Amino acid sequence: MAQTWIERAAAVLSAAVLVLTALSLAVPPVRGFLLGRLKRRRKGEARAETTLSHIAERLGLTELACVTLLHDRLFNACTAALARGWTTTGEITNLHHLFDVYHKMGGNSAAAALYRRALTLPVRDLGGEEGGPDEGNQP
Repeated sequence: MAQTWIERAAAVLSAAVLVLTALSLAVPPVRGFLLGRLKRRRKGEARAETTLSHIAERLGLTELACVTLLHDRLFNACTAALARGWTTTGEITNLHHLFDVYHKMGGNSAAAALYRRALTLPVRDLGGEEGGPDEGNQP
């Protein structure tokens, strides 16, 4: 006996109802699972962003500390040589190294002015030693 189109339509609709019922039962747990994963991912991203922000802040402070220490060393070395009225080749080499990095890190012009003035001082030979006068090599 052949099915009529009404019977076939009823069978298709019945199958569709079963599929939709199964999907409606499966969607909430799947939705909950996916939302949970998304929330955990967003929390992880927020933690990563906070960590990166903290690292960037610390890096900026470290750079500022380096520039500050370089400025202090340049200032002290230059003012000591200027007060003395002369310098040594070892001090000049040291000043070049300090100023090069200080300048590359964005140091200001106050230390640059002292540096340029210290480079104009007469150079005294301390018997082949490269140390400064504070190392007991003063003539």
